[in-house]
Amino acid sequence: MTRVLIIRFSSMGDVILTTPVVRALHAMLEGEVEVHYLTKAPFAEAVRGLAGVHRVWTIEKTTAEIESELQEVGFHYVVDLHANARSGFVKRALRSTEGGALDLTVDKRSLDKILLVRTGWDRLQGQHVVERYLKTLAPFGDALNALSANGDQAGLRLPAVGVAGGGSGAGLGGTDGGGGGVVLALGAAHVGKAIPEAHWATIIKGLQSRGKPVHLLGGPAEQHLAVRLSESAEGPVHVHFGDTGWSKTFEVISDADVLVAGDTGAMHAGAALNTPMVVVWGCTSPALGMGPWRANPAVIQLEPEAPTRSRPCSRLGDRCRHKTPCIERVSPARILEAVDALFSQTAP
Repeated sequence: MTRVLIIRFSSMGDVILTTPVVRALHAMLEGEVEVHYLTKAPFAEAVRGLAGVHRVWTIEKTTAEIESELQEVGFHYVVDLHANARSGFVKRALRSTEGGALDLTVDKRSLDKILLVRTGWDRLQGQHVVERYLKTLAPFGDALNALSANGDQAGLRLPAVGVAGGGSGAGLGGTDGGGGGVVLALGAAHVGKAIPEAHWATIIKGLQSRGKPVHLLGGPAEQHLAVRLSESAEGPVHVHFGDTGWSKTFEVISDADVLVAGDTGAMHAGAALNTPMVVVWGCTSPALGMGPWRANPAVIQLEPEAPTRSRPCSRLGDRCRHKTPCIERVSPARILEAVDALFSQTAP
């Protein structure tokens, strides 16, 4: 038995992006393989019950909560896909056990991302973060080739619990009897990724004028925004927020005909669930390697209108260098046009 521990603490989107690594380990290592996963408790739903994951370990605050238990398991390898001080504590603890776990740590290419943001010098050359994660397994061979040999396209995956199955619209479109359910993912960790409230209001009005059922999706932080948008809308709006949990979020996204989202965990969930999407970029950029990975071909990505220089503004989307924020320069009209294009199966 070969036991492997994968570490990725946060965030939800980043955890989802690691899921091909689970399958790659099973494809690359000989004999029986047991893959464990360590993450923060709020993000465990992305990997708990995921095919190929034997056990999910969680922490609330510090790794001291579980280090002694991990030492008792007896891991052969630690695949560190977070590469911070906390994951370093875990690696040190597991190296000290009898036999000592060997650790493989992702190259986050932080300097290259800083150079791209500050100078525009793109040394990433389109490399996606999933490719960086899979490259961590290079001592075992070529992960993408190993997956391909098994007929696996290395796409993102989510646990199947409660999920109806990938962009069929069966669950959401039927709400109003007319089909065409559109999910608007309101949440964003940073202001540079958050689509403005006025944009959302215009989008809702446009969708309702087209006869499309509208669903709002978000966490506790978006509750008041969702209430304001639903109360000001001209027709019924279906709200899913607050205490729905990520499993319900995945179910809602799976049932959508179209998902509209920013550079967020919802976007990566949509990619994993094969949902057609309109992805709205603000202060970040696909050039950082965080775009939709091997998603449904029916995905339209919208980037800010002119000026196009000096983007991305930041690695995380926590600041913008422009007088008019980048996220505001993707107009509601463009978003609605993209939604129309997905329903008509034509390019915008």
